[in-house]
Amino acid sequence: MGKRSAKLADEFEQAIAEFAETIEKIPDGQWGSKGGPEGWTIAGVAQHVSGQFPLEMEFITAAAEGKEMPAYSWDDINGRNEARAENNSAASKADVLRELREGSSSTAAYIRGLSDEQLDSKGKLALAGGAEVSVEQLIRGGVLIDHVRGHMKSILPAG
Repeated sequence: MGKRSAKLADEFEQAIAEFAETIEKIPDGQWGSKGGPEGWTIAGVAQHVSGQFPLEMEFITAAAEGKEMPAYSWDDINGRNEARAENNSAASKADVLRELREGSSSTAAYIRGLSDEQLDSKGKLALAGGAEVSVEQLIRGGVLIDHVRGHMKSILPAG
């Protein structure tokens, strides 16, 4: 573990803590309402974030281990996300928070264990037109930290 990986893990944990705090503040009466650009229920958006770590880790671990990253298309990802959001549109707040904390804990531990060499490892990301991206970019960008923060805007309580 290096300083960079520890800092990234801390940033990720901070984003998760803010997301969890936002979830906890959502009134029960709003939990099942639709909103945000996704058009999903707040429960569906929150569960999307809490349940996405295994998919995100497919990309991160492949790049960190010098393997080919998944070749999912945006149609694959969007179809999967829409189905999950629909299936989890009434997920309980307690279940989402439990899944969020459990999934983020193992994800943060993995990030902390990465070497600087692994953080600099690059792989071709099909979702970005085959552009080469580093593990650090995956962690910071839309795959992990920015993914959490982006969806948090969709679930922020009105007012």
